[in-house]
Amino acid sequence: MNKFLLLTVAAFFFYSGKAQHLKPGYDKKEFAEILKMDYLIAIDTSEWKNPSTIPALDQKYKFAYRSPLIGLQNMWDLWINQSEPIAVINIRGTDIKPNPVSWLVNYYAAMVPAKGKLELEKNFIFDYHLSDDDKAAVHVGFLVSTGYLSRDILPKIDSLYKKGIKEFIIAGHSQGGAITYLLTSYLEDMKTKNRIPGDIRFKTYSSASPKAGNLYYAYTYEALTRDWAFNSVSTADWVPEVPFSIQTVNDFTDVNPFKNVKPMMKKQKFGTRIVLKHVYKKLSKPALKAQRDYQKYLGDMVSIAVKKNLIEFKEPVYYETNNYVRIGTTVVLYADEEYRNLFPTKPEQIWLNHGIERYLYLTEKLK
Repeated sequence: MNKFLLLTVAAFFFYSGKAQHLKPGYDKKEFAEILKMDYLIAIDTSEWKNPSTIPALDQKYKFAYRSPLIGLQNMWDLWINQSEPIAVINIRGTDIKPNPVSWLVNYYAAMVPAKGKLELEKNFIFDYHLSDDDKAAVHVGFLVSTGYLSRDILPKIDSLYKKGIKEFIIAGHSQGGAITYLLTSYLEDMKTKNRIPGDIRFKTYSSASPKAGNLYYAYTYEALTRDWAFNSVSTADWVPEVPFSIQTVNDFTDVNPFKNVKPMMKKQKFGTRIVLKHVYKKLSKPALKAQRDYQKYLGDMVSIAVKKNLIEFKEPVYYETNNYVRIGTTVVLYADEEYRNLFPTKPEQIWLNHGIERYLYLTEKLK
């Protein structure tokens, strides 16, 4: 019997008849343990033997599974809590080794509708529904990764559920954090479709996450996960500020003053109408052009490199928006004067404030 089966069989007997253990709300201690898992997934398991470089993880968590590299070099770890009926699905961020394929996920930053299908392979159509809102859109690179990861994660959830584990923490740092948004939305939708049991509880901890969708996706996600999903962001970290956000007149909700601006201008006197049209074009056209350019370069052009790695991948039709926003209930990790004195700025070392050690330091300072 392999290690994974031994852990799940033991869990079944211990957890049988127990009440729910995951609680709503942000738990600093719970999140600190997740950050340590984020650290461990970034390195090879053979390096875990060096205690001087490894943060001490609470002994109640036992490592159970590491996935193979999936899709565009994504990976996830499974941890099982030995004292409570909880499993952790931990998504790796961008490979810290020089790996251009892993970086493709980030660069493939055009948007697609938050519901639809992606043809990842001829025999793998990823059918997803992350929002009911027709205006909701998400980052296509993160969505591709979500599709591949979900194919490996769903069987493990099913197996654990049969052994008595019904509570799951979904977690990830950086790119992994961005994927947690979409994965959480996807798994919650699987519950509504009875593809996974409806009494499963998910709690999500994202950290240092880039933006993964537009305002209407953010609305959906935040309404869906209220009190059960958190995004920790260091104010010294630049990664949560990307991708670039471009808001155009087409990004507003359906009832807005810009939708009927042209008919309104026609009602003005000739001179006034000419001035208004000129000003409107000057203000609106640059953003519209920038959005088209971003879709061209971060969608059409990057997809060429994606298809060299995912041979059967079919490029989707993109949603004409780049109005990226911050997602989820945000826990601000404030880089105060004490932090900046302890960790002086080094402009040439752009990743220092993005590191898990820095996030763990700021988390432990929270009151």
